[in-house]
Amino acid sequence: MQRLFALFFTILYLCPLSTAQEKGQQRVSVLTCSPGEQVYELFGHTALRVVDERRGVDAVFNYGLFSFDEPNFIWRFVLGETDYLLGATEYRYFIAEYSERGSGVTEQILNLDSVQTSALIRSLTLNAMPQNRKYRYNFLFNNCTTKARDKILEVLGEGARIEYAAASAGDSLSFRDIVHIYTVGCPWYQFGMDILLGAPADELAARSGAQFAPFVLMRELSDATLITGAATRPLVASQRQLIDAQPRTAVRNNFTPFNAALLLLLFTLVVMLCERRSKRSFLLWDVLLMALQGLSGCVLLFMVLFSQHPAVGCNWLLLWLNPAPLILLPILLWRVRKNFSLNFMWIQAAMPALFILAAPFIGQSFPSPLFICAVVIIIRSLFYIYKKNICALD
Repeated sequence: MQRLFALFFTILYLCPLSTAQEKGQQRVSVLTCSPGEQVYELFGHTALRVVDERRGVDAVFNYGLFSFDEPNFIWRFVLGETDYLLGATEYRYFIAEYSERGSGVTEQILNLDSVQTSALIRSLTLNAMPQNRKYRYNFLFNNCTTKARDKILEVLGEGARIEYAAASAGDSLSFRDIVHIYTVGCPWYQFGMDILLGAPADELAARSGAQFAPFVLMRELSDATLITGAATRPLVASQRQLIDAQPRTAVRNNFTPFNAALLLLLFTLVVMLCERRSKRSFLLWDVLLMALQGLSGCVLLFMVLFSQHPAVGCNWLLLWLNPAPLILLPILLWRVRKNFSLNFMWIQAAMPALFILAAPFIGQSFPSPLFICAVVIIIRSLFYIYKKNICALD
């Protein structure tokens, strides 16, 4: 259906009317949709609406299409090689979908002249053709919002520019800060992103960077000025709310990453107390901790080395979330079995200790549960080094 509508649109606009005929009859607006409940809906959405009264066209161009049925979709997503599509659909279908979802939709009608409007419609039409509609998605720098913004900038013409208001969200917020704003109600998703996003995510987003978020771009456009030569005019001619967002019932979840980390610490202390009293070693718990630490480190190292996702290429969490525990684990099992010294566990204790000491100085923000998890590894490793003196274990 998307392809048929795009073909219909192409036939209409590759045979353009004269500028005089189209003047005042065409308009393009930016649609900003409020966040939904699915993971891929948390940041909201941006699309471009094209209205042509003379041709009876009311269409929405949407850069946010993807399909889980694409070959190797999950693997390509992990590698940051996900391709998204530009789709064109009738406005009534688009608005009905978001109305049913309960998301709000805000429309900002652009104050472009007839030449700029025609150029933008033609550019979108060409971009929606089957051979042109695919693009390499990038969460921060090339998503549905930045694509819509860039299309507008593309057709302004020589000597025209957009001037934004002095204040900008990117002047004081990092990419991670903006991600936190939109994931505040999803602590585990936020925790996962904090682990994967490295030091580059803590750089100031600046104006163009912050505009990857739909509602940031909407605020920026509402105060922007379009300058053409000596003439100036507001970029947005009018703004209206097409659909009000339905209030969502907040579901309180006490099992947050912070509470889970506290439970991990408490359970580890209980295990150590039981070991001291029973004079037995609960080796299975150490196998689980070290395996979890090492496997997490493998995932993190893979993302740093091979993923094209933005802001994952330099991640200081590798100081202690790395594959080394998977190497130390068989050594631990062998030396415990032979009743040999376990002083090599200083290596296991040193990695999280180095992370805690270095964290304030390396320019990367870390979620607090990770520090609790690091303390768990430290005290467990030190316990193994000194357990003969503490527990008199054989």
